[in-house]
Amino acid sequence: MAETLATYTVPEHHVTQFTANVRAALQRMGGVMRPNVTVGSYTGEKSQVVNFLGPVEFIERDTPYKDTVITEPEHTQRWISGRDFDVAILIDRLDTLRMIYDPTNPYVERMREAHGKKEDEIIMAAFFADAKAGKNGSTTVSFPAQDVIAHGGTRMSVAKLRAARKLLKKRHVDLRMERPRIAVNSEQVDDLLGEVAVGSSDYNAVKPLVDGEVSRFMGFDFVPMEEIIPSYLDTGNLVRRLPVWVPTGMHMGDWQNLAITINNRPDKNNIKQIHGCFTADATRIEEGKVLALDVRE
Repeated sequence: MAETLATYTVPEHHVTQFTANVRAALQRMGGVMRPNVTVGSYTGEKSQVVNFLGPVEFIERDTPYKDTVITEPEHTQRWISGRDFDVAILIDRLDTLRMIYDPTNPYVERMREAHGKKEDEIIMAAFFADAKAGKNGSTTVSFPAQDVIAHGGTRMSVAKLRAARKLLKKRHVDLRMERPRIAVNSEQVDDLLGEVAVGSSDYNAVKPLVDGEVSRFMGFDFVPMEEIIPSYLDTGNLVRRLPVWVPTGMHMGDWQNLAITINNRPDKNNIKQIHGCFTADATRIEEGKVLALDVRE
């Protein structure tokens, strides 16, 4: 009797190899946001605390026997609650299923794309969302209005980048220790290319962005994103809210690495299904290290 999709059992070591192939692909090229934020691994309770210690200051002692002055730094707790994400794909070809362990299998690439994109969306959504703080996560911290650079009716420009850099310094972000990032799409890249003279050295610094690669300009690392940068309408005009940040201002937490199973779907005539899931979340850690740069499109 000929073997069918319903009767074929995928060897467990093939499933293990397929999972390893997807994880290896993510290591080579995962989401673009993950390398640009801090990352932590968590187990147990889904809600975890990200501890932050505020700055301290040395105080001059002007007499030999002066009482010790105690510095009480700010202790901030930020909470993240792991969220579960799933993807399920039906396979209707037996030959594909037999070769599922092959690293060149197209399902490896599709799973890599889906996982990386979802991680990007998780982090992007956390930039301007309410953060949870306090002893038990009951305090809501909204994104500060003073960390928003208004669009002023203009598109992306060198002047906007200068304003963002200036505001980061006013927020006492040490740009010697961390290079700031900014997420942009093709509209902002084109605006900059249109402004900077083609013959200048600055143009050569911006030009690699045309290829969609992370590049540097005016001290910023550009992170190209197309679809998920938030936007809103202002008097009928589309305004894009670009996140500007340093890595220590954002945090992503992993509870469960990508887990994959391949099994039958009895409700679909026992066709095989690839199911993948992971648990993660992200949050803003420190105000002043994340800015919102609004630009017209």
